[in-house]
Amino acid sequence: MSIHSLNHVLPVPTGVDRFGFPTYGRRPANLPGPPNAVVEAHELQTVRVLNARASASPEAAQFTTWLSEHGGWDVWQRFAKEYRQSTGFMRGWAGTGMMLLGMGTAALRTQVAKQGYDRLRPYQVDPSIQLIGKKPNDAGYPSGHTSAAYAAASVLSSLWPARTTEFMWWARQTGLSRIHAGAHFPSDVERGAQVGMQAGLAATSILHRR
Repeated sequence: MSIHSLNHVLPVPTGVDRFGFPTYGRRPANLPGPPNAVVEAHELQTVRVLNARASASPEAAQFTTWLSEHGGWDVWQRFAKEYRQSTGFMRGWAGTGMMLLGMGTAALRTQVAKQGYDRLRPYQVDPSIQLIGKKPNDAGYPSGHTSAAYAAASVLSSLWPARTTEFMWWARQTGLSRIHAGAHFPSDVERGAQVGMQAGLAATSILHRR
């Protein structure tokens, strides 16, 4: 958990938790903060191992890079296009709009939390971790790729249940790839998945109001 960065300082903590680490007076985007330094140290070791394995395998590095570029948006636009083709113009575009609503809601909540908690990324904490893919320009908590993927997967699974396993596989791989890339801690991805699923379920609740 990064209390300070070069460009931003978090609100002054109002207390300490049972481990003696600071707690915050507010929760950006109504999300709990990142885990304390004890947990983060264990997570960092997990990232080191997975990142080293991905870096050593050309195929894994290539797939990780591809998901870094496409897993948060392009994959889901392709699935939405297939949905429109399978179900017709009106229903197809209504479903696409629902997916975009879920993704947009997840993105907004994610960015508020990122700016509020300003958590460093694994490769910033440990320079021995080789970042795979494009260098991010924002904070790490929660994972934006993951929240977008799970929001889209949640909506598409409601619209097209027969392909739920496929959608969720891609969402999970997108999240895991961010750990392999050295760009996120596991808790970044876990919280991103939660944010995405909540946003997706909120968007699909429109279906049940009809």
